[in-house]
Amino acid sequence: MSPILKKHVPLAALFLCACTLWNCGNHSTDSTTASATVEGNTANVSLRLDYSTPPLLDSLVLDCYGTDTLHYVHSADNPNFSLELFPSDSWNFKAKIYANGALMQMGELETKLSAGTAVNLSIQMHPVVGFVFVEIPLGLKNDAGITSGSMKLKSATDQYEIPMEQTVDGAVFKSDMLKLGCEYEMEILLFNQEGKAVYSVSDKFTLTEDSPVPELTLNSLRSQVALAIKAAEERRVEITIPLKAGYRRPQVDDLLITEFYAGASKSDTTQYEFIEIYNGSTDTLILDDCAIGATSSGSIRYLPLTISEIAPRQVLVLGDASKDITPPLYVNTESWNDITNTKGSIVLKCDGETLDSLYYATEPDSLHANVVPSAGSKSNTSTQLNLAQWENRLDSTAWYLGKPTPGEIATGD
Repeated sequence: MSPILKKHVPLAALFLCACTLWNCGNHSTDSTTASATVEGNTANVSLRLDYSTPPLLDSLVLDCYGTDTLHYVHSADNPNFSLELFPSDSWNFKAKIYANGALMQMGELETKLSAGTAVNLSIQMHPVVGFVFVEIPLGLKNDAGITSGSMKLKSATDQYEIPMEQTVDGAVFKSDMLKLGCEYEMEILLFNQEGKAVYSVSDKFTLTEDSPVPELTLNSLRSQVALAIKAAEERRVEITIPLKAGYRRPQVDDLLITEFYAGASKSDTTQYEFIEIYNGSTDTLILDDCAIGATSSGSIRYLPLTISEIAPRQVLVLGDASKDITPPLYVNTESWNDITNTKGSIVLKCDGETLDSLYYATEPDSLHANVVPSAGSKSNTSTQLNLAQWENRLDSTAWYLGKPTPGEIATGD
């Protein structure tokens, strides 16, 4: 399972992106993939941007020049544009992709549009600059004690020093846009509270039109470093440098209950109950003797987990095995009883020790003045933890109700 962190903490531990330089050329009407005649005085155009997704993608912009001048902006997850345009012998489409706060990719296409036609077009996007984005996992408890860091980039003509930015469970470095056609040396240093360098890593890469896109991946400060060079989609070479192993049984605050959905509609075959847990440590945790307990029919029944381990920053979704609609990837318990909707408890135990627990209800009661909010019988609504407030998770303000997002972690305010 490869969950997505919303707002978000990407789950790869250390990611280096560097884009090569291409010339943005005009495309003829050969880029038209389909055309049909329809009634009307305008042309219906479906246009898609083809691009390799960079990290920190901001927005997609399309400018259209013909019988009129039009400007469109789409969010990062929508590469498709649907247009209704007046006929012209020359419509020019210029597309731009912004990432890391700057223009990163461009593409252009020119074509003729006739009245009453429906056309499918595609613009091939080409990177014009590059940048470095590094993400390092530290874990929610930051056991390594990393408080600051720096990333140095050096070419024959330029050098940069980028400070570390702290996230909920890690750290990131991100450079401004870089010159291309250069060889870069990279050095990352991480410091503890006393200012002592406790970790360092270095690499060298060259950015040219024909060079591969280098990726440096750090899975965990205490597990292993993998240096990967990706020359093409179909070819990948990896060199692994072993470090101190991080493979152990979980302790308190290693595993967190981050979401639960108890009010799945029985009349909606797309909904299913689930409980979500998150490994906030930097180690792979052994789950051999772990179980999840949930209130069902007034009592808590513990369900052993069927998965043996969970990797750092991985999300595990425990779903209802009794229903065919539950995705097989989420059937991670030996059995399941329906979770009570209005109020109840959820407890995660490993080796007989309670690692995390919560009490949820639609409103406080005489025994519980502060409760995790429950959606009750409200359909298509789950209770989710804001990971940025994980240390205050016994407070109701650390939780919110929203559309179920199994496998995704919310980290915003």
